[in-house]
Amino acid sequence: MRGGSRTRAISFLSLSLVILLSIIVEAAQDEAYGVVTNVVDGDTFDVTIEKADSRISSAVERVRLADVNSPELSTPDGPPAMDFTFAVLMNKRVYLDIDDLSGSGRDSYGRLIAVVYLAGLYGQPLASPNFNRMLVDSGHAVLENFTNNEFEPADWWSEQRSGDKSTPLESILQNLLRQLCSLQDRNSTKLRTISGSS
Repeated sequence: MRGGSRTRAISFLSLSLVILLSIIVEAAQDEAYGVVTNVVDGDTFDVTIEKADSRISSAVERVRLADVNSPELSTPDGPPAMDFTFAVLMNKRVYLDIDDLSGSGRDSYGRLIAVVYLAGLYGQPLASPNFNRMLVDSGHAVLENFTNNEFEPADWWSEQRSGDKSTPLESILQNLLRQLCSLQDRNSTKLRTISGSS
């Protein structure tokens, strides 16, 4: 591969990486966000909205976690589930990926259905693990694929079950990045060899 071909390959890989990264950014982890101000039970809580989308109708919205089910408070396992949610979310900023399947993003009780993401050190949404996943992993909820919403639990569940913490898209990006670094390393080595022989 000549220098021009390598440059084109690096450019192509860089462009591919940018395009794939933009797809990840398009994932709607922050259709709305706010601070949790009340915990109803393990899988339901209230959020004081700071950033809204068109489906938000009030300053405080009740949120129901998508595709997970916590025990009712009247059962022995209900209060511990609520305590876990309180301990993790109360007075914390959360990012909501609201269901797009129904026009309103709501269930029959008027609650927003969402996959919920925690805020990182600098206030950004953390892609993994989402709170829906954390609640199930903690033993305070079970995974249930409710087919009346857009979410597919396998998209945010299976990638961590196998011990491989990357999603298929992240694996593609990592592979592209490795290829790009490898090409750059080879170019650097050849440049050092050429420089050393002159």
